[in-house]
Amino acid sequence: MRIVVIGAGVIGTALAARLGGGAAQVWLLDGGEPGAGTTASSMAWINAHSKAPRHYHELAVSGMRAHAALVHETGPRAYAEDGAFGGMHGGAHGRAGGGSRAGWYRPGGALRWASGGPGLDLLHRTVARLQDWGYAAEWIPVPRARELEPAVRIDDGAQVAYFRDEAAVDPRPLVAHLLATARAGGVHVRTGDAARVVGIDTAGGRVRGVRCAGGETVPADVAVCCAGWRTPAVAALAGAHVPLVPGDAPGSEAPTLLAHLEPAAGGPPLTRMVLTPRLHARPLAGGRVYLEALDLNDEVDQHTPADRVAALARELLARAHHMLPAVADTARLAGGRVCTRPMPPDDNSIVGWNAEAEGLYTVVTHSGMTLSLRLGELVAGELLTGREAPELAPYRPSRFVR
Repeated sequence: MRIVVIGAGVIGTALAARLGGGAAQVWLLDGGEPGAGTTASSMAWINAHSKAPRHYHELAVSGMRAHAALVHETGPRAYAEDGAFGGMHGGAHGRAGGGSRAGWYRPGGALRWASGGPGLDLLHRTVARLQDWGYAAEWIPVPRARELEPAVRIDDGAQVAYFRDEAAVDPRPLVAHLLATARAGGVHVRTGDAARVVGIDTAGGRVRGVRCAGGETVPADVAVCCAGWRTPAVAALAGAHVPLVPGDAPGSEAPTLLAHLEPAAGGPPLTRMVLTPRLHARPLAGGRVYLEALDLNDEVDQHTPADRVAALARELLARAHHMLPAVADTARLAGGRVCTRPMPPDDNSIVGWNAEAEGLYTVVTHSGMTLSLRLGELVAGELLTGREAPELAPYRPSRFVR
């Protein structure tokens, strides 16, 4: 069997890593640098925090377990070198600049708090639901939250929830690890503009090959579309319809605003995911901090002028000064930008064979970072054995047949 995986973000590389070393001949194609698209801009929060309905929550929990399993299999080098928890697992590896490894995993859970109003009501409902589903969610006193995360300011009257099993990952090192695994398993990796997919050849309604911008046609029995928000355009090359919230439409909810802080040395670093109604933040490599605010996402799309994006990024910085004074007060705002998320119309993943073209398989999800490793495992099993994974039954493209 010849399998071509289109897209080298975290979903595509996770799948290629699973397919490598098997009975199939596997190619991984991407018109850019692996992991440089939406993957690189992701908050990369590993969680099942707000996934619904129950089956989607359970899929996300299995995704969390898959990340933990990869870390266990990889050992200390899986941990982000400058993460606050690296010393617990990595011994003498030290902080950034003190070693040569490039790990990706940042354990430590997530803190989420609110002081009243709709934000607190939502948090209470979330914690109650997650506890009912057996998820690690607990209320902790404000002093304990401050001990866990000294970099943040939490009002005395806030109510704080702690989700201890959640984590974050640094996308680029994770993709690099998966790519290395894929190559070691014999996967043929083609990247750069010459590898940009411009056509999917079919004959008799069946996939026969994938054409690249550089002129190469890769023979294929199966083409797997892992192209993120561009999935509808790629699937259309084979005559298939995959519905996503249009990423490039004016007013689309798929784009999101994000910014990074580059703090000065000396202050306490942010060590885990922190979330409030007005700001979400997480640590990045080198002590940097990722910032996002759900309400500001509603203010942007792919057509938002640069000066407006810059103004909204400054608003993120202002909110960071309030929530993360120990970090933000000496930090430089490393600009803001808009990235586009792949968003299925019902918020649930789309995974499976496309009816319009035999041999075309789609994997697209808004929860790519959390689900990547588990989806890679499940989809590889379906492709290599021909047996359907019951866990994927709710996510088939057929639910959107027109």
